[in-house]
Amino acid sequence: MRAGVRKLLLFGSLGAIVAFLAWDRPERGASVVGPATPGAASAQPKVADSLQFPDRSGLARSRGELFGAPPPPPQQVVATPVAAAPVAPPVPYRFAGMVLKGSEAEFMVTKGDLVFPVKVGDTLDGMYRVESIGAEGIELLYLPLGTKDRIVVSSVFDAGNATPVVAGGPAAVAESAAIQKSDGKPAQLRWEGPGQVQAGASFSVALRVSTQEPLRAAPMQLRFEPEVLEAVNVRPGKFFGKGSFSYRVNAEGSIFVGATSEPVAPGADAELVIVTFKPLKRGATAELNMSALSLQGEAGRAISHERVTSFRTAIQ
Repeated sequence: MRAGVRKLLLFGSLGAIVAFLAWDRPERGASVVGPATPGAASAQPKVADSLQFPDRSGLARSRGELFGAPPPPPQQVVATPVAAAPVAPPVPYRFAGMVLKGSEAEFMVTKGDLVFPVKVGDTLDGMYRVESIGAEGIELLYLPLGTKDRIVVSSVFDAGNATPVVAGGPAAVAESAAIQKSDGKPAQLRWEGPGQVQAGASFSVALRVSTQEPLRAAPMQLRFEPEVLEAVNVRPGKFFGKGSFSYRVNAEGSIFVGATSEPVAPGADAELVIVTFKPLKRGATAELNMSALSLQGEAGRAISHERVTSFRTAIQ
């Protein structure tokens, strides 16, 4: 009995499966392998089209490109060196003095141990041209670069009146006058030398000054007759022995002297300059004149002085 029931159930199950397969086949066949109809090929999607693989082009990119291209590295700015503009050297000249001879003015400058006059248009050492000369200074043009510089003018001297004149206008002159008034007594200068000399035998003449004013500098110009005397040597006196001293002897019979003291000190019977001459003309009277002198105190202020008398000596 039990065996019969089992067989009945088994055959019932098989029948149900066969019936289900028979019912599902037409629908599946129509959608997959049904007969072709006009326009059906274009309406039915192709299997290849429905089975498209995802785009793998991104897999070939580098890791950083998956999130966008990395920014380019910063460009290094290389600074181009700029050559420094050439600069003119310091002016090697210093003002020594200015001489007024009537309406004619003569300016003196120093360089090292040289003292020499300059005028507008002069070329100094092939490097500087004197462009202008005035109360404020001497304007120079540095020829290699075309730049200008100036030599400051401190004071001038009137050779006719033997009175120093301060450059810079009425205010400077008033200041100089106040200095002279406060002193009450101008500086005194005198020559020391022999009254007679032998022809061909050298001799020396010294210039001395007496003043209570602090003396800093004494630019001067001396004159002599070159037919009668020959200038052999010019040297500083004891007062300028520790300072700066320079001179220049010209063939026409003039001597330019530039002298400064260090430190500034009163000149109480001080020896300023010593000049050595050789007498040339027997029987003549040799004469030495102070054609220009500017005594300068602190800060270049002028010191008044008496007129310097000429030195004379007889040549035997």
